[in-house]
Amino acid sequence: MLAKAPPLCCPACGVYDTPRLGPGPGPHAARAECAGCGRVLKWVPKALAQLGLFPQEAAMVASVNRVVLLGSVGKNGVEVRPNTSGASCASFTLVLTELGQDGKTHVQLISCEVWGKKAALAQDLEAGQLVLFEGKLRRVKRGESWETVVAGFDVTPVLSPQGLSS
Repeated sequence: MLAKAPPLCCPACGVYDTPRLGPGPGPHAARAECAGCGRVLKWVPKALAQLGLFPQEAAMVASVNRVVLLGSVGKNGVEVRPNTSGASCASFTLVLTELGQDGKTHVQLISCEVWGKKAALAQDLEAGQLVLFEGKLRRVKRGESWETVVAGFDVTPVLSPQGLSS
Protein backbone atom coordinates (compact mmCIF):
# COMPACT_ATOMS: atom_id res chain seq x y z
CA MET A 1 0.00 0.00 0.00
CA LEU A 2 1.34 3.41 -0.97
CA ALA A 3 1.74 6.13 1.59
CA LYS A 4 -0.22 9.35 1.25
CA ALA A 5 1.65 12.61 0.68
CA PRO A 6 2.17 14.64 3.85
CA PRO A 7 -0.01 17.70 4.36
CA LEU A 8 1.68 21.02 3.69
CA CYS A 9 0.95 24.49 4.99
CA CYS A 10 0.34 27.20 2.38
CA PRO A 11 2.24 30.39 3.24
CA ALA A 12 -0.27 32.48 1.22
CA CYS A 13 -3.63 31.37 2.62
CA GLY A 14 -2.65 29.29 5.67
CA VAL A 15 -4.50 26.10 4.65
CA TYR A 16 -2.90 22.96 6.06
CA ASP A 17 -3.95 20.10 3.78
CA THR A 18 -2.71 17.44 1.34
CA PRO A 19 -1.74 19.31 -1.85
CA ARG A 20 -3.16 18.51 -5.28
CA LEU A 21 -0.93 17.42 -8.13
CA GLY A 22 -0.91 19.76 -11.12
CA PRO A 23 1.08 19.77 -14.36
CA GLY A 24 4.68 20.90 -14.19
CA PRO A 25 6.43 23.08 -16.77
CA GLY A 26 9.72 22.22 -18.44
CA PRO A 27 11.93 19.83 -16.50
CA HIS A 28 9.48 19.45 -13.60
CA ALA A 29 7.12 16.48 -13.76
CA ALA A 30 4.45 18.08 -11.60
CA ARG A 31 3.76 20.67 -8.97
CA ALA A 32 2.10 20.37 -5.57
CA GLU A 33 -0.66 22.97 -5.36
CA CYS A 34 -2.49 24.33 -2.32
CA ALA A 35 -5.93 22.73 -1.95
CA GLY A 36 -7.28 26.10 -0.81
CA CYS A 37 -5.92 28.77 -3.16
CA GLY A 38 -4.17 26.73 -5.87
CA ARG A 39 -0.73 28.34 -5.45
CA VAL A 40 2.39 26.27 -6.07
CA LEU A 41 3.79 24.89 -2.81
CA LYS A 42 6.66 22.87 -4.24
CA TRP A 43 7.89 21.19 -7.41
CA VAL A 44 7.46 17.43 -7.45
CA PRO A 45 10.12 15.18 -8.99
CA LYS A 46 9.03 12.66 -11.60
CA ALA A 47 9.63 9.68 -9.27
CA LEU A 48 7.20 11.02 -6.64
CA ALA A 49 4.60 12.04 -9.22
CA GLN A 50 4.54 8.50 -10.65
CA LEU A 51 4.08 6.94 -7.18
CA GLY A 52 0.64 8.52 -6.94
CA LEU A 53 1.18 10.14 -3.55
CA PHE A 54 -0.74 13.25 -4.49
CA PRO A 55 -4.43 13.39 -5.52
CA GLN A 56 -4.80 14.33 -9.19
CA GLU A 57 -6.39 17.64 -10.09
CA ALA A 58 -9.54 17.23 -12.16
CA ALA A 59 -8.81 17.77 -15.85
CA MET A 60 -12.42 18.73 -16.64
CA VAL A 61 -12.97 22.35 -17.59
CA ALA A 62 -16.46 23.81 -17.45
CA SER A 63 -17.85 24.90 -20.81
CA VAL A 64 -21.09 25.77 -22.57
CA ASN A 65 -21.75 24.86 -26.19
CA ARG A 66 -24.86 26.80 -27.16
CA VAL A 67 -25.45 28.85 -30.31
CA VAL A 68 -28.34 31.19 -31.13
CA LEU A 69 -28.34 32.64 -34.65
CA LEU A 70 -30.77 34.93 -36.47
CA GLY A 71 -30.30 34.97 -40.22
CA SER A 72 -31.81 33.99 -43.53
CA VAL A 73 -31.78 30.62 -45.26
CA GLY A 74 -29.18 30.53 -48.05
CA LYS A 75 -30.02 30.68 -51.76
CA ASN A 76 -29.91 26.87 -52.14
CA GLY A 77 -32.69 26.41 -49.59
CA VAL A 78 -33.00 23.36 -47.35
CA GLU A 79 -31.83 19.89 -48.37
CA VAL A 80 -33.46 16.96 -46.55
CA ARG A 81 -31.90 13.51 -46.73
CA PRO A 82 -32.56 10.27 -44.83
CA ASN A 83 -29.88 8.80 -42.60
CA THR A 84 -28.97 5.07 -42.56
CA SER A 85 -30.83 4.76 -39.25
CA GLY A 86 -34.00 6.19 -40.81
CA ALA A 87 -33.88 9.62 -39.18
CA SER A 88 -33.98 12.52 -41.60
CA CYS A 89 -31.44 15.36 -41.64
CA ALA A 90 -32.13 18.82 -43.00
CA SER A 91 -29.06 20.87 -43.89
CA PHE A 92 -28.83 24.44 -45.10
CA THR A 93 -26.63 27.50 -45.04
CA LEU A 94 -27.61 30.33 -42.74
CA VAL A 95 -26.64 33.78 -44.00
CA LEU A 96 -25.73 36.27 -41.29
CA THR A 97 -25.24 39.91 -42.26
CA GLU A 98 -24.00 42.64 -39.99
CA LEU A 99 -22.82 46.19 -40.35
CA GLY A 100 -19.15 46.54 -39.39
CA GLN A 101 -17.48 49.51 -37.75
CA ASP A 102 -16.06 50.38 -41.15
CA GLY A 103 -19.62 50.99 -42.43
CA LYS A 104 -19.55 47.98 -44.76
CA THR A 105 -21.91 45.04 -44.68
CA HIS A 106 -20.20 41.77 -43.76
CA VAL A 107 -21.74 38.42 -44.67
CA GLN A 108 -21.01 35.18 -42.87
CA LEU A 109 -22.22 31.78 -44.14
CA ILE A 110 -22.85 29.15 -41.44
CA SER A 111 -23.49 25.47 -42.23
CA CYS A 112 -26.46 24.22 -40.19
CA GLU A 113 -28.24 20.91 -39.76
CA VAL A 114 -31.34 19.70 -37.94
CA TRP A 115 -32.23 16.05 -37.25
CA GLY A 116 -35.43 14.07 -36.73
CA LYS A 117 -38.84 15.72 -36.46
CA LYS A 118 -37.32 19.19 -36.63
CA ALA A 119 -35.86 18.24 -40.05
CA ALA A 120 -39.34 17.54 -41.39
CA LEU A 121 -40.45 20.99 -40.21
CA ALA A 122 -37.34 22.64 -41.65
CA GLN A 123 -38.02 21.34 -45.17
CA ASP A 124 -40.85 23.90 -45.43
CA LEU A 125 -38.36 26.80 -45.07
CA GLU A 126 -37.67 28.77 -48.23
CA ALA A 127 -34.49 30.42 -49.46
CA GLY A 128 -34.19 33.94 -48.06
CA GLN A 129 -36.60 33.28 -45.18
CA LEU A 130 -35.58 34.80 -41.83
CA VAL A 131 -35.17 32.14 -39.11
CA LEU A 132 -34.06 31.88 -35.50
CA PHE A 133 -31.77 28.87 -35.15
CA GLU A 134 -30.71 27.34 -31.83
CA GLY A 135 -28.13 24.59 -31.55
CA LYS A 136 -24.55 23.70 -30.70
CA LEU A 137 -21.23 23.63 -32.52
CA ARG A 138 -20.22 20.22 -33.88
CA ARG A 139 -17.28 18.93 -35.95
CA VAL A 140 -18.25 16.85 -39.01
CA LYS A 141 -15.92 15.03 -41.38
CA ARG A 142 -16.66 15.90 -45.01
CA GLY A 143 -14.42 13.90 -47.32
CA GLU A 144 -10.82 14.46 -46.27
CA SER A 145 -11.42 17.55 -44.12
CA TRP A 146 -13.32 18.47 -40.97
CA GLU A 147 -15.95 21.20 -40.93
CA THR A 148 -17.61 23.00 -38.02
CA VAL A 149 -21.39 23.00 -38.33
CA VAL A 150 -24.17 24.13 -36.04
CA ALA A 151 -26.33 21.14 -35.12
CA GLY A 152 -29.76 22.46 -34.25
CA PHE A 153 -32.17 21.89 -31.43
CA ASP A 154 -34.76 24.17 -32.97
CA VAL A 155 -35.31 26.30 -36.04
CA THR A 156 -38.13 28.84 -35.95
CA PRO A 157 -39.35 30.99 -38.87
CA VAL A 158 -39.48 34.69 -37.96
CA LEU A 159 -41.96 37.09 -39.47
CA SER A 160 -40.33 40.05 -41.10
CA PRO A 161 -41.66 43.56 -40.36
CA GLN A 162 -43.46 43.50 -43.77
CA GLY A 163 -45.29 40.31 -42.70
CA LEU A 164 -46.49 41.98 -39.49
CA SER A 165 -48.12 44.94 -41.27
CA SER A 166 -50.27 42.86 -43.63
